[in-house]
Amino acid sequence: MTDTYAILFVCTGNICRSPFAERLLRARLDARLGPEAKRIEVASAGTYGLAGESMMPEASETLHRLGGTSDGFVARSLDAQQVEAADLILALAREHRGAVVTLVPRASARTLTLREYARLLGGVTAADLPPAGGDPVERFRAITAAAFARRGYAPPRHPSDDDVPDPFGGPMSGYERAAAMIDKALGVPLALLSD
Repeated sequence: MTDTYAILFVCTGNICRSPFAERLLRARLDARLGPEAKRIEVASAGTYGLAGESMMPEASETLHRLGGTSDGFVARSLDAQQVEAADLILALAREHRGAVVTLVPRASARTLTLREYARLLGGVTAADLPPAGGDPVERFRAITAAAFARRGYAPPRHPSDDDVPDPFGGPMSGYERAAAMIDKALGVPLALLSD
């Protein structure tokens, strides 16, 4: 056990969905936990990462409207070291989950799609977790353990329900739809973190 908890978001180019999720979760953790939020590390990378690029303007604009910031963001390509360093890997679509597990097979025990993670937590209540207000790292570990314990017991209606569609190259409405899906999914563990 360490004093920090590392979450890695993964999408394709690391310029739309995964940096949006990274920066939105960072903003929400900072708002909820104050200085303790730094103990939960949040990063992102892309399976075909456009290394060195900024976040797409549409993703950045949507992020800013929800209280996050894209300032200083630089895209990264996914590598095995990032996967190994993460306590939890949240892919934005099933293809990214597959890419993570292909790169580091033992990471399957720490890898879900973001929407899958939220779905699995749907049946978890505060009573299933250590008391809120304690150690946020231990609380996040318990939230994740509860999600993985429900794997196989809460299947999606359709496999694509676990994906956040890629808005890249499409209209602003696609970015807004992806943002809403990410925001809703992140809301599930965040609610359990502070319940």
